[in-house]
Amino acid sequence: MGLLEKAGKIQTDTPDSVPAKVTPLPEPEPVAQPEPTAPEPKKAKKSRRRNKKKKVKKERVPKVLPDGFENAGRARSAARYLFDFIVNFGLMAFLIGLFIMFYTDITYPLIASIILALGNVFYLPSKFSRSAGNIVSGTKFVNTRGDAPSFLYHIGKSINVPLLFLGMVAMMYAISSGTDWTPGMKAFVVIAITLMLIPLVDRIMYRMRSDDLGFWDTLFGGVWLVTASKESSDSGIIQRLQSIGDYAEQRGMLAEDDGNTE
Repeated sequence: MGLLEKAGKIQTDTPDSVPAKVTPLPEPEPVAQPEPTAPEPKKAKKSRRRNKKKKVKKERVPKVLPDGFENAGRARSAARYLFDFIVNFGLMAFLIGLFIMFYTDITYPLIASIILALGNVFYLPSKFSRSAGNIVSGTKFVNTRGDAPSFLYHIGKSINVPLLFLGMVAMMYAISSGTDWTPGMKAFVVIAITLMLIPLVDRIMYRMRSDDLGFWDTLFGGVWLVTASKESSDSGIIQRLQSIGDYAEQRGMLAEDDGNTE
């Protein structure tokens, strides 16, 4: 019985099933690695800085009166200024003075004086390149090329007086204690006083510079007042103005005198 028991015990101790054999996976084939290549040379970065050419400063050529012209003397310059002033502003100021003093009707004379002023500022310079003062005084304006400047130059020269007048009115308002300082009044005072500097600078430049150029002369590239010979014209206005100049010249009022031009 002992042997039988041992045999039965051995049978009970043996496992019912034998574990399956695990087959190892095949080893992966070695992958051929690419041969190392030399690194590509880096492209040189383009310089963002462009070779800037050094700017050569142009030498300023002094503005001089072109050949073949002669500066108008002091007498002709004063005659040109005086006659233009009378036509542009003198007649209107005289008529307004009559109205204030005598309260007389000046409607039609005032309209006529305004038409004369507009004709002297716009019509004559645009058509004949000369103002009434130029024709009477025997002068004209020329630029560095010897040509007549734009009629805008005559307008600039003519507005010096109104700008000065408006600036003085603005200063009177500024120092007045009863001024109602509305935004519009403030703007008028500031603008008028600023614009008044133009005729003042124009006069200072005439006094200080040696080339006889004022503000408007410099602004238009250099303009001079020179003597001019008479030009034949079919216009009756031109002929009448030339006759006035002839009379003034016969009386010696336009005798040439060296001096700065206006």
